[in-house]
Amino acid sequence: MKRIQKVLILSGLRLFPNQAGGHLRSGNFAKALARLGFEVCIYSLAGRKEDYRNGPKLLQQNLEPGLVEEINLSLPLGLAQTLARRLGLPRLWQYPIIASGLIPATLRDRLQWADCIICDLPFVPPIPGPWRAKPWVLLSHNLEYRLLEQGGFRDRHLFAPVLLQWEQTASKRYDGILACSTEDYDFFQAHNRTSIPIQLVPNGIDAALYAPDAGVRAAIREELGFTAQDRVILFSGSRYAPNMEAVAQLQDFVQKHAEALQNSAVKFLILGSVAPASRASLIMATGFVPSVLPYFQAADFAINPVVRGSGSNVKIFEYLAARLPILSTEFGVRGSLLEPEKDYLLFDWNNLAARLSGLQVERSPEAWRIFGEAVWQRHAANSDMTEIVRRQWDALERGLPQQSLRLVSQLPHSLAGRP
Repeated sequence: MKRIQKVLILSGLRLFPNQAGGHLRSGNFAKALARLGFEVCIYSLAGRKEDYRNGPKLLQQNLEPGLVEEINLSLPLGLAQTLARRLGLPRLWQYPIIASGLIPATLRDRLQWADCIICDLPFVPPIPGPWRAKPWVLLSHNLEYRLLEQGGFRDRHLFAPVLLQWEQTASKRYDGILACSTEDYDFFQAHNRTSIPIQLVPNGIDAALYAPDAGVRAAIREELGFTAQDRVILFSGSRYAPNMEAVAQLQDFVQKHAEALQNSAVKFLILGSVAPASRASLIMATGFVPSVLPYFQAADFAINPVVRGSGSNVKIFEYLAARLPILSTEFGVRGSLLEPEKDYLLFDWNNLAARLSGLQVERSPEAWRIFGEAVWQRHAANSDMTEIVRRQWDALERGLPQQSLRLVSQLPHSLAGRP
C-alpha cells in the first residue's frame, strides 16, 4: 500500500476547464495522479469572473473518478485577484495571504484530509498549522523570475528579484520539487541546500483527447470555411507575452508574403485567447473558445514561432498528440526530445517562406499525415502525462523526508481524515 493515498493540489486559480498552458500542466498532472489510483483534490483559491454570479462560496467539480476540483469563491480572494489582474500585477499577492494562514475553513478541511500537499507554482507557499508536518511539494512550471525579467520595467526591477529569492530558497520551504524542464531542474538542484528530492516531470498532455477524428475535422473545417485544398497551419496559445509577440510576427509575415501563400493555398489558424477573433483570407483567429480541442482537428500542420520564455511549451505536446507535422524555432521545442528535420521542421523568420513553399513539394497530404503519426509514436511515452508521472512519482515519494511521513501517521484522529 502506498504511504501517500490522498493528494491535495493547492492552486491559486481555477484549473478546469483548461484555458492556458499552465492549466494544462497542472490539470493533466492531477488527472495522471487520479488515473494512477490516488484520490486527488484540487483546491483553487479563486474562480473566474462568471463563477461569482450568485453562486455558492465553494464550487465543486467532479472531473473524473478520483479527481475533484473545489473552487473557493469567497469575496476577499476574488477581489484581490481581480485587482491584481486589472493592475497587470503577477500573482505575488497570493503568497503573503497563504503564508499568513488566513485561509478559508474549507481549505483547512482539505489540509486535514490530505496525506500530501502539492503547491502549484511558487506563489503558493506551505501553510502554517498542524498540516505543516505533512509532505509539501512544489510543482514548477518554469522559472518565474526569468519570465518577469523578460517583462516591463516594473516586472524586471520590482517583482523578478522577489521571485528569484523565492525560487532560490524553495528547498527550505518544500519537502520536494517537481521540475518542468532541465532549466528549472538544474536551477533548483544548484540551490538545493537541504538535499530535498527533485524530480523532472516535463510537460505532458492527456493524449487521448487529441486523437484524429475525421468527422470532427470535416465539421470544423466547414465551420471555418476551409476548402479541401487549403493547407491549414495552426498556432495555439493564451495571452502570454511571448505568444502574443509570435502572433504579431506571424501577421507581419503573412502580410509580406500574401501572394506566395495564396498561390500555395497555405492559411494560418490562430487558436485561443492569444488574439481576438478575426477572419481574413490567409489568417484567421478564433479568439477565446470554451474548448480548443476540436480546432486541432482542422489543421494540417502546426507552428511554434516563440523565441523567448522559460520552461517548455505545452503546445508542442498538443501538436504531437494531434499528429500534426510541426514547424518550430529551435527555442520552441525546448523541453522536448524532438530532433530537427527528423521530428520537426526547423525554421526562422528568414527561411519560413521557403519552408512553406516546399510543404506540398516535399510530401503529399497523406505522406504528411504518416509523418505526423510516426513522430507521435516515437515520442508518445514522453508526451503522455500519466506515463510521465508513473515513472517519476515513486522516486519522489521515496525521497520525501521520513520525519514528515511519520508525523502524518501520528496526527490526532481529528486531523487524520476529512470531517
